[in-house]
Amino acid sequence: MKSYIQIAIRTRSETIDWGVGEKLIDSLNVSGGWLHPEQVSHNADKFTELFLGKSSCENIWASKASLRLNGVLSDFYQDFSWRRKKAIKSSGSVVHSSRNNRGQVVPGTISLKADYSDKVDWYSLFKVWCEIFSPQLGMVHLFTSPELAPADKNGSFQIGSFNAALKPDIPNVGWGMFYGDEFAREVNVDKVAAAGFRIEGLGGGYLVRVTENISDVANEFSSFSKSRAELRNLFPEGFFVINNEPLV
Repeated sequence: MKSYIQIAIRTRSETIDWGVGEKLIDSLNVSGGWLHPEQVSHNADKFTELFLGKSSCENIWASKASLRLNGVLSDFYQDFSWRRKKAIKSSGSVVHSSRNNRGQVVPGTISLKADYSDKVDWYSLFKVWCEIFSPQLGMVHLFTSPELAPADKNGSFQIGSFNAALKPDIPNVGWGMFYGDEFAREVNVDKVAAAGFRIEGLGGGYLVRVTENISDVANEFSSFSKSRAELRNLFPEGFFVINNEPLV
C-alpha cells in the first residue's frame, strides 16, 4: 500500500464561523499550493463543485440544513469536504462541532489524507491547524509499509480516528501529536524535554514530535520505532491503546 500522510484533529471549539473556514483554506496554500483544493462539497463521497477560490466556499462552509428525527425537525451544519486529484493528491473534511440533545458539546473533526511528498512542510501545516482549531487531540503521521499490514490498514490509528466522540482515546503515538484539554494534564513536560523529544506549548496544550523530521518515519523506521517506544513510556500506563511496535 502506498505511503500517505494522515492529519487528524478533534476539537470542542466552535468551527462554524466563516473566519475559521477562511483560515483553513488559506492553510492549504502551504509550501507553494501543493494542497490547493480542486473540488469542494458537503459530501466527501460526491463532489459537484469546482473550487473557484476562497470566497466561493463561503456559502458551502457550515451551511445549515434540517433533519427530521422521530418526528422532530432539527437544524444542523453540513460538513465541508475538499479534494485534489493532481499531485499532490489529497482529500480532507471538516465535521463541525455541535451540541446534542443533552446540551453536551460533540467535538468536531478535521482530517486530511494525502500522498506523501517532501515538498510540503507537514509539521507547519499541522501546527497552523492546531492554532486554528484548539484541539482536544491532534495527530500528524506518515504511514509506511510497517504500519500498513492488511490486518492494520483500517485500524483507528491508520484512518486518523480517536474513536468515541464524547470520550475519545488515543490509538497510538503519531510522529507529531497535540495533547489539549484533559489530555494536556498527562504530559510531563520536563520529563519529555529531558529525554530529548521536541515539545512546545501552544494554546493550553502541547505539541510533541518523536523526531525532528517526519521523513525519518520512512527513511529510518527502526530508529523512529525505538524512539516512539521511549516516548510512549513517558506517559501514564494505558494512555495509548497500542503499546507495541510493529515487527520490522
